[in-house]
Amino acid sequence: MTVAIDMQGVTKEFRGRPALSDISWIVETGSIHGLIGANGAGKTTLLRLALGLLWPDQGTIAILGQRLERENAPLRQRVHYAASGRTLAPGFRVAEWLRYASLLYERWDATRCQRLIKALEVDPDKVIGHLSHGMQTSLQLVVAIASRPDLLLLDEPTNGLDVVVKRQILQLIIDMAAAEGTTVVIASHNIEDIERMADTISVLYRGQFILKGEMESIKNHMHRLQVVIPGEWPSDVAQDPRITRVERRGHVGLVTVQGPAEPVVALLQKAGATLVEPIDMDLTDVFRAVLEKEGYTREALEWDSLA
Repeated sequence: MTVAIDMQGVTKEFRGRPALSDISWIVETGSIHGLIGANGAGKTTLLRLALGLLWPDQGTIAILGQRLERENAPLRQRVHYAASGRTLAPGFRVAEWLRYASLLYERWDATRCQRLIKALEVDPDKVIGHLSHGMQTSLQLVVAIASRPDLLLLDEPTNGLDVVVKRQILQLIIDMAAAEGTTVVIASHNIEDIERMADTISVLYRGQFILKGEMESIKNHMHRLQVVIPGEWPSDVAQDPRITRVERRGHVGLVTVQGPAEPVVALLQKAGATLVEPIDMDLTDVFRAVLEKEGYTREALEWDSLA
């Protein structure tokens, strides 16, 4: 089976500054893959490289089993990119833009397009430049879904959408992936959306991947324990390399663990813990813990520092 995206040793710089450094990235065909990272981590650059809008300084890229070349018009028929805030033709009417898209994409599904336009209440007679940000995002997603791509690259696709429309769009994408085998890559700061949709994820930090894998494996990679140790906490607890964070209030503490929890539970009990209780972590908690381990914090942004 071919993979949808295969990047090996990819590096990209802008004005001498690295945006991506020696990236190797594989996205399996038919998967919904979540791409998460802090601002400036390189997510958009990665997606634009996969589409061929940017070219790597080093490394190789294969998309849908084909080596990506500078002349990649046939491949563009099979790959679609939608990004919140991406500039559409502001002087076009919606109907004119859809007509243009229908000529551009060989797999265009006119029936699907009309149903989506009606369901999302996008006025076909309205000038695109007069649409709200949310409606422009909806229009991009209409074109993306109606073009019936093999690979759909989404960059913050739900920005500006109200909660009802967002839920409908995300469910449509999930259903399309299931019914047609479309590979979907979604880059978003909305980690709850990714947790709901994705079966595999990658975490990008300062142009490099720091975590990749299946959703459940990633979530099981980190654990949080509520711990009670009467008296003084032993100093070696916080120094254990498996423990990434200790938050204490008197005798009670929250301990974040990377890797299996059982050995750390035994360590804490040996240190005198009278209670060691696991606390559920969602993907947002895991993402925060992984970034903190890499040194990414916002500790300086506190109310007291502004007083």
